[in-house]
Amino acid sequence: MSINNIANWIYEKGIDDNIVLYSKVSVYRNIDNMRFFHNMDKDDFEKVNEILTVNIDSLNFGLSSAKMLDLSALDIRILIENLTIPSDRNLLNASLYTDINSHISILINSNQHLEIQTIARGLELERCFDLAYKIESMLDKKVDFAYDKKFGYLTSSPNIIGTSMSLNVCMAVPCLIWKTPDNIDHLTNECHKLGFDVSIKNGILSIKNNIMLGATEKFILDSIITKVKEISEKEKKIRNRIKKIDSVKIEDRIYRSRAILSAARSLKYRELINHSLWLRVGIYYGMFDDIELDSLYYMSFLCKNNHLKQLYKKTNHYRNIDEIRANTVRDMMKI
Repeated sequence: MSINNIANWIYEKGIDDNIVLYSKVSVYRNIDNMRFFHNMDKDDFEKVNEILTVNIDSLNFGLSSAKMLDLSALDIRILIENLTIPSDRNLLNASLYTDINSHISILINSNQHLEIQTIARGLELERCFDLAYKIESMLDKKVDFAYDKKFGYLTSSPNIIGTSMSLNVCMAVPCLIWKTPDNIDHLTNECHKLGFDVSIKNGILSIKNNIMLGATEKFILDSIITKVKEISEKEKKIRNRIKKIDSVKIEDRIYRSRAILSAARSLKYRELINHSLWLRVGIYYGMFDDIELDSLYYMSFLCKNNHLKQLYKKTNHYRNIDEIRANTVRDMMKI
């Protein structure tokens, strides 16, 4: 498996991708009559690997594979930064399958026997859902997964039994957070009542399902898509209202962000994300003819710590990663 510095899915335009950064679906499964991760020994890992490997190879999705132990620590950190694998997985006995664009990643012998993940730019949650369950259905015909008629699919964690499915959407909502902080609290409480977790960091809102018992996969999918569309429409309405009643203030904020990214000599990643979100608003307003959304996606991944370490691993010119990031962003902003 060759590790791409940037996952290719970021270049493929998606629905509403000025606001919806990405959609991700994860499906967790374990083989019936096999011990779960925390109680597995070497023979168990080998047996799970043998069962799943032959069946994943037969899917004909053009997947390449690698044992995680064969990858360098830097390669693994890049996979995490690319969102190809989660950051909190045990990888000692794990193997990874991915397609050429990293839309699909299948992790075996990690925290669960099998974890199927699909990801795409924009509000493509339904497409990711369909692809993940197409893979799951094909494997289900060949492998007996641990299932209980009362509780649903069984896993090594009580938090993810039932549907054993996680849906995650990340959104850029800087105006919503800036102008209506009270609405954010109301929105968060609404989502919690629906069984969704919401977190907000650096202007990015992440929403995912928390409850996996007592609801069908389709109900959870439809509910979260409805909520994401509602949040997106609120962000657009606030953007439009600000442009009409306070255009100088919003344009000043946008151009200041552009100036900082174009001139900074030291730049933390959270600053990059914060300012790039305002450039997204500028693109939404049609203020720029020399900055594209693709460039902002590329910048947000290329300028993560380990991506930069790989890019500049042979140079000693810079004293720290924040200087490297600032230099990289300045080069990209010379449009």
